[in-house]
Amino acid sequence: MKPFDLENKNEIKSGFKVPENYFEQFEAKMMAQIPIEKETKVVSLFYRKQVWISAIAAVFLIAIAIPVYFNMAKESSLDASTIESYLSQQQGIGITELSKHLTDEDITAIENNLSLNESNPDAVEDYLSESENLEYYINE
Repeated sequence: MKPFDLENKNEIKSGFKVPENYFEQFEAKMMAQIPIEKETKVVSLFYRKQVWISAIAAVFLIAIAIPVYFNMAKESSLDASTIESYLSQQQGIGITELSKHLTDEDITAIENNLSLNESNPDAVEDYLSESENLEYYINE
């Protein structure tokens, strides 16, 4: 093998040639081959945070509203015996206080429900004799 001297310019000729104006047109050709990128949508972190906060608030609202709704439904159904026992235990409430809170429609409904017609004149006397609170009615 022959020694190679770097200082002498005995270059080996390549079998390939660079086409004319190759490097002047190289950038334009390369950019034409690269596909054009579409702009990507940017979703801000604040928007996602707002959605999460809204969802958590809705869950808390539902968690509070459901028990309140079911408790209201249970308390609205009072039977007559419960009301009667409450009124009998109240010492300061008399007929005058009760009559102040009655409307004309309430009084009409009470009159219609009472069986005080001419066909049965002893109905009031029978009711009072069967009632346990006879002394209460007499004192009023």
